[in-house]
Amino acid sequence: MISNELGLQAPSLPAYLLYPIALLSALIMLYVMGRSRDRAAAFVMGAAWLRYVMSAFHTITYRPLVAGMSANALASMGMFLVGLLTIDWRHLALRFLLPFYVLIVLAIVSAFANGGVTPGLITVISKHGYLIVILLSVFGAMRRARAGDFMTSMLWAFLPTLIWQALSVAMGIGKATETDATAVSYIGGYNHEAAFSVILATCLTVACFTTQLNKTVRLAIVLACIAGIVLANYRTTLVAVAPLLLMFFAFSSLRRFPLRDRPFVVSALIVLLAIGLGFASLLFAERFQDLTVATSGDVNFFKPAQYYTVEESRLLSGRPRIWSAYIYAWLEGDLTEHVIGFGPESWNDVFPLYAHNTLVNYLYEYGIIGVVVILWVWFSMLAAAIRVRHPHAGVLIGAHLSFLVLNMSTMPMWMIEGNILYGIICGYTLYLLSLQKRAPARA
Repeated sequence: MISNELGLQAPSLPAYLLYPIALLSALIMLYVMGRSRDRAAAFVMGAAWLRYVMSAFHTITYRPLVAGMSANALASMGMFLVGLLTIDWRHLALRFLLPFYVLIVLAIVSAFANGGVTPGLITVISKHGYLIVILLSVFGAMRRARAGDFMTSMLWAFLPTLIWQALSVAMGIGKATETDATAVSYIGGYNHEAAFSVILATCLTVACFTTQLNKTVRLAIVLACIAGIVLANYRTTLVAVAPLLLMFFAFSSLRRFPLRDRPFVVSALIVLLAIGLGFASLLFAERFQDLTVATSGDVNFFKPAQYYTVEESRLLSGRPRIWSAYIYAWLEGDLTEHVIGFGPESWNDVFPLYAHNTLVNYLYEYGIIGVVVILWVWFSMLAAAIRVRHPHAGVLIGAHLSFLVLNMSTMPMWMIEGNILYGIICGYTLYLLSLQKRAPARA
């Protein structure tokens, strides 16, 4: 995915740092997976760890290997097939999965309307299938886990990523950001800060979901993830994790006080939040300066991409210009393309960069129907989270909101890393919802 966008330009860590950490973490993961005694739990942990480690070797794993597909792509397809062997196939009938199935059907219809079976269609089906098996594996693992041990064990999958980032900071191995050559992203030798920051956002989400971890240790992991996202220097993820963090700290604080004192606690939290936002605005003022310019109303973004000035093209990492190119290309299509788009992964043949917005991408590839269906996926799962009655309900809703925000400036559902994140969020949602019923709702 990222290899299409930036090639293999990011520096990797030296081999003497990559290989020992990968080997050590592999031994730890084998032990943790065996100790879980649950094949679904072992699959999720192993699949996530494998993806995160392979992506660190991007100079090898991103190169075409077989039929133009990279080792990363082949491994993802393999994990999808393995995942089918770990899930309870009866859960495939859960009514909550209907929007996901419609996504797959829409991809097939759009592909055939635009020329038939293509490598892009196979890629998209594999990614959606990967998301479904991760979701159901998390759901099944949580239902069988002893007192919620799964989320705690899952944290071990992020160990190599956190270590590699710490080493990249210590050794000064960074990557220039997209729009400012003087700003550095410390991403542990990974290829791009987008996928790397999504990994850290996933670690943050899992840490917020844990219930069996020591509170001090959990807080330390949360703070380490926040620091890691700041060092990765990817604004999209910095903004996206805000709803999750707000819910996590708010609900963690509220539970410590009796009901009669909570109104005062909420007032205090609002004041602290205002102070925190003030400090954040000062700390990241330069990094978010173009956001102020973009929202001032002095810049007109509603025009074809070719009419953007050089200065306008630099605002928000060039995203408005990218979105404009996609939207105007869609408008120039015929009625069929307006309704079901140009086909899965069709942007690769037209644009040098991916859309950096899931809704814009779905509009181009799957038309108006695609936008409606992806919104159906997101809001049906958010509605399920709102129905949850559990101490973690607020944090769960925050995780869904963070994922929605993330999709507005990048495309996590296009990344395997993003599918792992959303699979964990949705799987945990169905698990908490199932606690309110004797059996999960079926179609």
